[in-house]
Amino acid sequence: MKTPQKALEPLGIKKLSKTEMQFMEMIWEHPDGIKSEDIYARFDQALGTKSTILHRIAKKGLVTAARSGKHHIYIPKITKEEYQRAFFREHLEREFGITSFEGLAAAFCGRTKLRQKEKERIGQLLEELNKDEAE
Repeated sequence: MKTPQKALEPLGIKKLSKTEMQFMEMIWEHPDGIKSEDIYARFDQALGTKSTILHRIAKKGLVTAARSGKHHIYIPKITKEEYQRAFFREHLEREFGITSFEGLAAAFCGRTKLRQKEKERIGQLLEELNKDEAE
């Protein structure tokens, strides 16, 4: 049974199909934008199919499509990492009921809960990771 596409939290975006992901990978390689004609040249589908795929990606809110003559320039609205993070969180919640990093760490250890000391250590680790990322 095919599952309906559900909005990925917290970004409110929809999951990409395999083909859409291939197109989006190319768009992510060009954070300042890429012309549709450059995308068309890389893929073998019929022109109408390629145009439809790009339209669906735009409709899902992942890119901005700016008109440039006969073509469009596709600019990513989010990074690949942001998409992956949102998809991972949504998948963990839907499939396993995990809604926090604490829940993920506990499940990874084969438990449902962490002890207070373990929570504190994980909290410190997350603070260090966030601090490192900010620098």
